[in-house]
Amino acid sequence: MTGGLTIKRPVIVKVRVTEDFKKKMAIEIQETIKKMDSELQQLDFQVKRIVAELEKKNPAGITAARQRVENEKHKRVQAKAKLTEQLKNIGKMAIGSEVVQGTLESVTEINIGDDWEDIMGVEVVICDNRIIDIRRSKDYAR
Repeated sequence: MTGGLTIKRPVIVKVRVTEDFKKKMAIEIQETIKKMDSELQQLDFQVKRIVAELEKKNPAGITAARQRVENEKHKRVQAKAKLTEQLKNIGKMAIGSEVVQGTLESVTEINIGDDWEDIMGVEVVICDNRIIDIRRSKDYAR
């Protein structure tokens, strides 16, 4: 094979921590927690409605229905606990540090002899919604 090959590769997205970033993250997490509280209330309402319906039509199904709703509630309670922990950790973030925000994909051309680690090790660093650095593994392996 003489030509190159086009592949998709992961790109790690990092955010440089600023006071503004910390405030925005805290607000987002608080809003998500409120949404989860609302969902938990809705689940409580649903279980009452479902039980009332099943008492008339299928009393044997009440236990299974309650279990399904309790499982959903448990998932949300766990997620809420994780968010609460994240909220606590925001205050501990050092200004200027970098945190992983997520991963994207990019398309790149590879050829025989290319350094695989350099191709796959790409990071984008953002600060205040601006890209401030694009790093390859050879740049940040120092």
